[in-house]
Amino acid sequence: MNNTENQVPSTSEKESKSMSSGGEKLAWASGGFAENLAMNVFPSLSFNIFQIGMGVSPLVISIATSASKFIEGFSDTFFGNLSDNTRSKWGRRRPWIFVGAFILALTFIAIWFTPRTQGSFQTIYFIAIVSLFYIVMAIWQMPYGALGLELEEDYTERTKLQTYKSVFSYVIGILIGSAYLLCQTDILKGAGDEVDGARNLGIIVGVLIIIFGVIPAIFCREKNMERTQSQKKDPFWPSLVVTFKSKPFLLLMGALFFVYVALFFMLPLLGYISMYHVCSDGMHNIFNWTWRHPFTFSFEESFVTHKELAGHIGVYTAILQPATQILMVVIVNRIAKFFDKRTLLIMGSAIAIIGYVSSWFLFTPSAPFLAVFPPVIINMGLAMCWPLIGAFTADICDYDEYEHGSRREGMFTAVSGFLIKLAIALVSIIAGYVLILAGIDGANPIISVEKLDLVREMYAIIPTVSMFLTIVLILKYPLSKAKVQEIQEELHRRSAAKKAEVAE
Repeated sequence: MNNTENQVPSTSEKESKSMSSGGEKLAWASGGFAENLAMNVFPSLSFNIFQIGMGVSPLVISIATSASKFIEGFSDTFFGNLSDNTRSKWGRRRPWIFVGAFILALTFIAIWFTPRTQGSFQTIYFIAIVSLFYIVMAIWQMPYGALGLELEEDYTERTKLQTYKSVFSYVIGILIGSAYLLCQTDILKGAGDEVDGARNLGIIVGVLIIIFGVIPAIFCREKNMERTQSQKKDPFWPSLVVTFKSKPFLLLMGALFFVYVALFFMLPLLGYISMYHVCSDGMHNIFNWTWRHPFTFSFEESFVTHKELAGHIGVYTAILQPATQILMVVIVNRIAKFFDKRTLLIMGSAIAIIGYVSSWFLFTPSAPFLAVFPPVIINMGLAMCWPLIGAFTADICDYDEYEHGSRREGMFTAVSGFLIKLAIALVSIIAGYVLILAGIDGANPIISVEKLDLVREMYAIIPTVSMFLTIVLILKYPLSKAKVQEIQEELHRRSAAKKAEVAE
C-alpha cells in the first residue's frame, strides 16, 4: 500500500483551492435571480396589491402566508430528503432543479390572477394558491441550495461562492424594489390599475424564474458523485432526527430564525409607514427619467399622490440598496480569509440594528426621501449575513459527515428552510395582527396618527431585539475556522484510507 495516499496537507500548509470552474460558479450563482424573485416579489407587493388594491383583509393575507409557510416547511424536508436519496445519471440535484423551475413559475403567475371580487371565493383561491406556490418552491429551492453546498470544500471558497450568488440576488433586487411603481406604469397596467399591472408583471417574472431557474441544472456538475451515489439512502425520519441533534446546526438556525424575524416583520409594515406616514399628496421633487433617453435626467417639481410618491421612494431605495449590498458583499469576499465567519455575522447584525433604530428618526414627512436610508442600512448589514449562511451550513455538513459518515446537504437545506418558513409564518401573523390593531382593513384604509405610531414603534423595536438575539446565539457557535479545517483533514484521511482499502 502506498502511504502517500493517506497523507493530507496540514492546516498551515493548505491554501484556498476552488473545486468549481468560474463558469460553474456563475451558473449556480445566477440561480439567485430566480430564488430572489420567487421569494420576495410576492411579499413586497402582497399588501399593496391584494389589500390596498383588491381589498383582501390583512388578516387573510397573514393567514395565507403563515399557513403556507408551515406547509412549505414540511414539503422542504420531504423534497430535501428526496433529493439526498435520488440516484440518477444526472446526479441527485439537477433533475429536480430543472423540472422545479417550470412548476414554480406557473404557480407564481397564478397568484396574481386572484379574483378581484371580494368574498369567500377570493379568500379560498388566495389562500390555496399561495399555499401551493410555497409547496412547489421546495421542489426547486431545496436541490438548488444543496447543490451550492456541494460545489466547494475550502472554508474560504465556500464564503466566496455564496457572495457570487448574493451579487446576482441584489442586482435583481432593483426590479423587486421597483415592482410597485412598475405596476402603476402605463406599459404594464394599460387602461387598468395597479392590479392589472401586477398581473402583467407576474407573467414577466414567471418567465425570468424559468430562465434563471434552469441554468444551474444545465451548466453545473455535482461534485463527489462517485461517493454520494454509492452511499446508503437515509430514511426520512431517522435523517430528520439526526439533523435536529446537531448542536452547531441548531445554534445557527436559532440565529438565522431571528434574522428572518427582523427582516419579514419589517416588510409588511414598511409599505404602510411609507404610504401613510412619510408620503402625502402634493408637490414633490421627482426624479424624471425615461428609457428612451437613458443619459438624460432631472429633478422636477410635480404633483404626485401618496401612492405614487411611495412608489418613487421604492425605486430610489431599489437603486441604492443593491449598490450598497454589492459593496458589502465585495468587502466580505475580500476579508473572508482574515476573519472567522462568526465575527462577520456579528458585524452585519450590528449594522442592521443601526438601521432599525434610525428608522424612528429618518421616517419623517418633513423630508420624505430620507426614508430611503433605514432600509438601505438594514440591508447593508444583512448583506454581510446572507452569504455566510450557506457557508456555515456547508461546514456543518462536514461536521455531520465526520459524526455520522454520510453527506446530507439536502436535509440540512430543507430543515434550515423549514425553520426560516416557521419564522416567516410567525412574523406574518404578528405583523398582520399589528396592522389589524392599527385599524387597517378594506381597500384604501384610513389610519389614525396614534395607530400609525404603534406601527412605527413595532418596526423599530421587534427587529432590533431579534438582531441582538442573533448575536447572542452566534457567539455560542462552536465551528471555528480551525475546527472546520481539522474536521476536513480527518475526512480526507478517511477517504484516502477507504480508497487504499479498495485498491488492496
